[in-house]
Amino acid sequence: MNKARVFVRWTLVLLLVGLGQAGVWGQNGVALVDDRGFEVIVPQPVERVVVAGTPLYAEILVDIGALPLLVGVTDSANNPSEVAGVTKVGPSFPSPNIELIVDLEPDVVLGAVFDVRDQLESLGLVVLTPVSFIQSIRDLFALIDGVGAAVGRAEGARSLVRDISRDLVLIESVVVQERPKRAAFLFPAVDGPSFAAGKGSFEAELMARAGGLNVFSDVSGGDFVSFEEVIERDPQVIFTDPTQVALITENPLLADVSAVKTGNVVGIVSSSLTSTRVAQSLEAMARAMHPQAFETKSP
Repeated sequence: MNKARVFVRWTLVLLLVGLGQAGVWGQNGVALVDDRGFEVIVPQPVERVVVAGTPLYAEILVDIGALPLLVGVTDSANNPSEVAGVTKVGPSFPSPNIELIVDLEPDVVLGAVFDVRDQLESLGLVVLTPVSFIQSIRDLFALIDGVGAAVGRAEGARSLVRDISRDLVLIESVVVQERPKRAAFLFPAVDGPSFAAGKGSFEAELMARAGGLNVFSDVSGGDFVSFEEVIERDPQVIFTDPTQVALITENPLLADVSAVKTGNVVGIVSSSLTSTRVAQSLEAMARAMHPQAFETKSP
């Protein structure tokens, strides 16, 4: 058995092991643990759901076959097209319309955090946020499983996690034997230094899975880095949001950085990273760093 095949088998096992929040069923509903470590009892069956968080929640509901339950969703250009006809409750940040959410009479509200959650709970609504900040693939899977358990679509959630896991591992298997490329994921400012994704960030995990070596791995989580640091560490590939590519490629201070000189500043839509479409983003990153690996192999 070759190295790539062994990698696929064991990475798939590692991705799936320990995942899943089946919840504890009782007379009053299903008990789930939220991002605060609190137990939330979600009455069953759930028939009306409002998303007060990011578009990821709407994506999950669509993908696990729970779209008919959705009666309200936050307004975002990144919402899946399937929710176009669903009542919009305002932006997730700084705050959706609390009164409108209450009027929709949801059985559960998904994704609310901080003051918004406090207000909704004080009004007697059930609010579930399995994960507040997604920092890893494991967090993404935990969120999918939590949402599925809450709305009575646990098997659909498990199936979605399996499908994403398979796609991620197959992409990784294409580049696993390639020499890692020096890479960076930057979010540049118009008139200042860039924010770099560092150790422990979701972007850093994807770069590693795609066959990259994060040149800012010593930055914990993420932080601003100077132009001099970018030049000194000289990434061969730079990832950023498509709307920010020009801020890097047209910056004369970065003209001699390898990624800029070779045209390897790659736009990856930020919202596609922490989404159920994460495998598509991973493939785009892997192809950008190791195009030759995909000439004879496909994920």
